[in-house]
Amino acid sequence: MPSTPEYEILQKPVSTVKGISERRTALLGRLGIVSLWDALQNFPFRYENYLEILRPDQLTAGEETACYGRVTKIEAKKTPLKRLSVVKVLIENCGSLAQGTWFRQPWMAERFVEGGKVIFFGKCKFDSGRGLPNFNSPKVTYLDDDFHPDDYRGRMLPVYHTTSDISQGIMRRMMGDIAKEALPLFREYLSPEVRSAHALMDLSEAARILHDPGDASEEVIGKARRRIITDEFFILQLGLIMTKRVLQRENYEAHHLKPGKLIVDFLNLLPFKPTEEQLRVLGEIKVDMCSDRPMHRLLQGDVGCGKTLVAFTSMLMAVESGYNAAIMVPTEILARQHYETMKGWCDKLGVDILYSHGGMKAREKKELLKRFQLEKPFILVGTHSLLHFGEEIPRLGLLVIDEQHKFGVAQRALLREKGSVPDTLVMTATPIPRSLAMTLYGHMDISVIKAPPKGRLPVKTYVVTPERLEKVFEFIRKEARLGRQAYIVYPQIDETDKRECKAAAEMYGILSKKIFPDLKLGLVHGRLPKEEKDETMEKFRAGEISVLVCTTVIEVGVDVPNASIMVIEDAQRFGLAQLHQLRGRIGRGALQSYCVLVDNTSLESGDDAQPLLDGMTENPRLEVMARTNDGFEIAEADMELRGIGEIFGEKQAGHPTFILANPNRDARELTLSKELAQNVMERYDSGIMGKEEKEAFLTRVALRYGSEFTLPGF
Repeated sequence: MPSTPEYEILQKPVSTVKGISERRTALLGRLGIVSLWDALQNFPFRYENYLEILRPDQLTAGEETACYGRVTKIEAKKTPLKRLSVVKVLIENCGSLAQGTWFRQPWMAERFVEGGKVIFFGKCKFDSGRGLPNFNSPKVTYLDDDFHPDDYRGRMLPVYHTTSDISQGIMRRMMGDIAKEALPLFREYLSPEVRSAHALMDLSEAARILHDPGDASEEVIGKARRRIITDEFFILQLGLIMTKRVLQRENYEAHHLKPGKLIVDFLNLLPFKPTEEQLRVLGEIKVDMCSDRPMHRLLQGDVGCGKTLVAFTSMLMAVESGYNAAIMVPTEILARQHYETMKGWCDKLGVDILYSHGGMKAREKKELLKRFQLEKPFILVGTHSLLHFGEEIPRLGLLVIDEQHKFGVAQRALLREKGSVPDTLVMTATPIPRSLAMTLYGHMDISVIKAPPKGRLPVKTYVVTPERLEKVFEFIRKEARLGRQAYIVYPQIDETDKRECKAAAEMYGILSKKIFPDLKLGLVHGRLPKEEKDETMEKFRAGEISVLVCTTVIEVGVDVPNASIMVIEDAQRFGLAQLHQLRGRIGRGALQSYCVLVDNTSLESGDDAQPLLDGMTENPRLEVMARTNDGFEIAEADMELRGIGEIFGEKQAGHPTFILANPNRDARELTLSKELAQNVMERYDSGIMGKEEKEAFLTRVALRYGSEFTLPGF
């Protein structure tokens, strides 16, 4: 799609706006604001309500209010017991008084001058003794002596994220200056009839109100937010439509046959029957692979649900049809584990299986390339090392990508950009809420396996405080004597920063010498040489090590059915998705398993604490983990608590970044955006768009995807 003059102007640096100096340009750059478009998208995260500015005698407890007065008293002291600094500032207006109080902020005393005019903004409570309204750490506006409250009264003031070198006042002025220049270029692309039918505000007007609400009511600001939220979803849905079109035009030559004897023989090998959900998903994959279009399917499955079984069966479908299949996984440990598991099956079925890893020598790679040239189909297992082969993998009929969010978009696309594209199955054990899946993977077909294999007991999860660790270690010792194994997970390798969290390497020494001198311990972390790491993991799998001290290197895919206990130290530092992944390493056999989350932010347990392996927490994320094993429920809670940008723990190119929108909260706008995107795309394709509408539409597309749309990932 072509670029537009409006797009080109909005890409100009903020320094082109009058009044934005070189220094301020650098400060805005720290906030990620480089272009006019960046600034226009930098919407306030809240507003201060100055529609009314009250005297102290007009205040109501518990309501967010602006209170104006002159400073009459400044008092700085320390509390008698804990010696905490306390600053109290008294303001007066027409004989009535109000107080602002700040704890642990002694510098606040220096920011006030007796007789100076200020506005306190926040919620107040009334002093039980004197009945004096008190603001606890209010926002303060310092005023000139000639200030009158009417200068502020009647306005909603935007509040932006800033740096320490930019005050809110300066930020508001800069955003206002930039918005005046940028807003005329950010034009509406929906027709008046469509906006009216769905009660949508004009796009440019909505952006103006959010940056400069003036005397707009909260209801009007809410309508402006809704328009921007719908726009964010709209442009994403548009990208999904265009992505589907690109995918449908791909060069696809694989023609898979319906599953035959090889699949039957494999299923007969298994000591159990696949679950109904596994069979349903295999049926969906079979339909895709036997069609005349390339498969683009996401398989979501909670930890331990049997995705590997589904992936292997799918690869056998390719092999039985005369094609090669490859599976790419994020870690060497997981790749080796997949290879060993699948090799056991392949040897019995007479199927060749190959292994690629990052440490391959030139001779090994040469032998692998030589094997590629033989006509007999094979299954190839590897890490990102598969990317080095690219088009050298002949007749690739199926590509499976495990834990796909661990790979960058460019890495994922590389294997598919060489000649004829294969069918593609991407898998994740990070459950994704349905609303988020619609935004991340709306261009793909989605399969879900929720139920774990029969016979597995839910992991019992407890949150404890550090004071309970001694009893937790006693429990591990007792279970180890029964032949069971445990993980103890730490958030870092060694004490390399100032954060007070225990480190794996340091604690390994303490645990092995002082806590468990009678048990065999092992240590695994990312900085260990590969050979040492693999050797330790193999000993743990074989039962030669009772307790594995580790970092999150064991997060994905490590399968030790005999491991029934996991202790996660400093659990408050982990995200919900990561905690759920870690917990998924246990409970993989018939044993009852236990996960203990050690919360260093909790209150002390006290003498009336619950029995062994129980505790208390103020952390809502850890409370969710203790309440449920359902990965999809956890994912919903994770999105609510942390927002979309943090779900995967890292930003991924191709993943949408929302400023105001939230798929979980704004489901109505998400659904509406799909309808709008389809409608606008049809108008564009049919050529019935007017000139101004078309320019506004093309500008909006270019602002999100660049002047030329490219496939953003799969």
